[in-house]
Amino acid sequence: MPNSPTIIEQTDLRHLIAHRECVQDSDSLESVHKRFASHEYEFMLVMAGEKLLGLCERQKIGMVLGARFGFAMHSRQPVREAMLPATTILKVNQPLPEVLAAAFSRPDTRLYDDVVLVDETGKVLGVIFSRTLVRLQNELLLEKIVQLESKQREINKKNEQMEGDLYLAREIQLAMLPTQIPVVAGQRAGREAALRFAHRYESAGVVSGDFFHVLQISESAVGVFICDVMGHGVRSAFVTAMLRALVEELRAIGNNPGELLTRVNAELMCILKPMDSPLYATAFYLVADAARKEIRFAKAGHPNPLLLRRLTGEVRTLKCPPGCKGPALGMVSNAKFHNCQDSLESDDLILMFTDGIYEIFDAANNEFGPEKLASLLQERRALPMEALLDDLFVAARNFSATGSFDDDVCLVALEALPPIHLANPFSQDRRAKIAAIR
Repeated sequence: MPNSPTIIEQTDLRHLIAHRECVQDSDSLESVHKRFASHEYEFMLVMAGEKLLGLCERQKIGMVLGARFGFAMHSRQPVREAMLPATTILKVNQPLPEVLAAAFSRPDTRLYDDVVLVDETGKVLGVIFSRTLVRLQNELLLEKIVQLESKQREINKKNEQMEGDLYLAREIQLAMLPTQIPVVAGQRAGREAALRFAHRYESAGVVSGDFFHVLQISESAVGVFICDVMGHGVRSAFVTAMLRALVEELRAIGNNPGELLTRVNAELMCILKPMDSPLYATAFYLVADAARKEIRFAKAGHPNPLLLRRLTGEVRTLKCPPGCKGPALGMVSNAKFHNCQDSLESDDLILMFTDGIYEIFDAANNEFGPEKLASLLQERRALPMEALLDDLFVAARNFSATGSFDDDVCLVALEALPPIHLANPFSQDRRAKIAAIR
């Protein structure tokens, strides 16, 4: 919506008229010079009857007549032969910014010439001093400055309110992250594997488009949902909240990753359908079952997690077989997601992540990449889970040319441990055993 005109911009140009002094084009320079001597105006109108021809200037006529032999040679010359080469003519209904633009876009030699104001029919109304336009321009500038300062104060106030809202949204988003991640055992007798979790989370802005959630499926099984909403900021953060709500709502089918992602996608498509611009989220949902020593998972366009077998040093991606990969959530309304499966052994560590951890570049524009992430995971396999995540974060940040992440980053690690080590999840004996394979 355009801004309303200021008080100065509403000025009636007729109120700016300084005089209507005129001479006829056939009047001699001598008579015109005498006319100038009778008043203090620097310019006069030159008319041919009622028709405007232009302006004549006191200084120019004085110089012509004051030159050696000038009076004798030019005193009887008609004034039309000594007019200004160009005259700026303004119309009474022209907007003031347009008037000022026309007046002050003239060459420097004619910048301070007075201007002529005419009505809608072209009838001459009078002469406006150039100094009047200069004063008016200054007044308009001051008025604009006051207006801008007022607007800036309004903007600053709104920005403060928005910033407060953003930080409140950040607190809410962080509060939605799991704070009590389950520690489960496969059997109450304590003879099967146990599961532990750790995570690292950093947003590129105040709020994030990355998110994860953990569902307690049973006494021995836990579901982990990780997602990355397109872009980052408030809109992306809002979608993460919707996804968390949908996953919680579908907790009853949380043991079936493919079915859960299929239902989440269908619900999300219904919610996003009225939106004009596309919005989607990549996601990966994994169920770790300690009792059955297996993991089941489904993929929605998300990076494949890494599986680290600490006791052998093997690092590989959790891949879905051909035909089982699904599109990002919110892309295809009738998309079907399928279950994939792998084994879960004692001392296995599964690393789930969003692409912000590896889509960073050094000063030579080399990408960190998922391969380097896998290599670092293998090199640091003897570290306790929390220290391992910290090392990965530091290594990626140090790789970046800017020393920071360009996108939101989320890491979630899941580890399978023998129950005997629950009191001390990463004992010196186990660490030495794993380190010995290096």
